[in-house]
Amino acid sequence: MKKTKQHRKSCEKCGSDNLKSHLTTYPIKLGAKQLDVGRVSVNECLDCQTLKPTKAGQEKIERCLVTFMSLWDGDNTLYLIHNKE
Repeated sequence: MKKTKQHRKSCEKCGSDNLKSHLTTYPIKLGAKQLDVGRVSVNECLDCQTLKPTKAGQEKIERCLVTFMSLWDGDNTLYLIHNKE
């Protein structure tokens, strides 16, 4: 029976394989704004500190973006929700 090779994950930026998995706040740039998604599962490169979401982390980011975009339909609805008079 043949064994298949397991590919070790490496950093996309520097190529290092010195990665650490943990939960952290992951920033997403939306134009001039930044949306911080909390408790995202990521792999962090210990050499260049680049964050790369895991598959589960990427799914959470996508769910949060869908929810955010449903709240904000482009006409400052989100601004009005947080700044009720």
